[in-house]
Amino acid sequence: MCNTYVAKPRNGAAGWKAKVSEELEKLKSALIRKSDPGVVILPGKTRNADHTPHTMHWGFHRPFNPAINNSRSDKLESAVWKTAFDNRRCIIPVSAYYEWGEAIRGRKQAYEITGPDNPDHDWLWIAGIWEENPELGPCYSMITTAAAPTVSFIHDRMPAILPWETAAEFLSGGKIEFSPFTGPLAANPCQSPLTRKKPNDGPKQGEFF
Repeated sequence: MCNTYVAKPRNGAAGWKAKVSEELEKLKSALIRKSDPGVVILPGKTRNADHTPHTMHWGFHRPFNPAINNSRSDKLESAVWKTAFDNRRCIIPVSAYYEWGEAIRGRKQAYEITGPDNPDHDWLWIAGIWEENPELGPCYSMITTAAAPTVSFIHDRMPAILPWETAAEFLSGGKIEFSPFTGPLAANPCQSPLTRKKPNDGPKQGEFF
């Protein structure tokens, strides 16, 4: 499942989204892997205003796993997730995320999954939950659901991407149905984002291992 994503500041973001962009600029790298710090959005006073960005570590810590970075939408009533899902929800702003598909020349092929490529497009809004850890501070986990047709050839699950109105309802504690994302997505083969040398250098679309 998703273990790597990119979250970049957006030029021209306004209102509370500008604060999200400012918080992202504080990160050492736009490339985020499990256990790394990432930015999440916590609910504001109203459904569409005053949302607040916070930096947390990606992954719940448990004795059997130091970084549970994904939480299945069909398992949210289980003991690991229930309290956080009922009481501590967040939205994760994502520019692109990465999955690895069938091997090519002996190594798995990386794919960059993105939304529409236009300046008016927001981040992808991904549902998440969070909790306090006595040693690490606040930590978050990304909710996953069944994969959309666009990306199902890579993996049968994907991050729970939500249209903003649904994301706002999720943040407010509303009951929503998690399902494959129906909005536009592009899945492009790319060089592995884990092999790049500079923190702010992104993978180039169309490049292979």
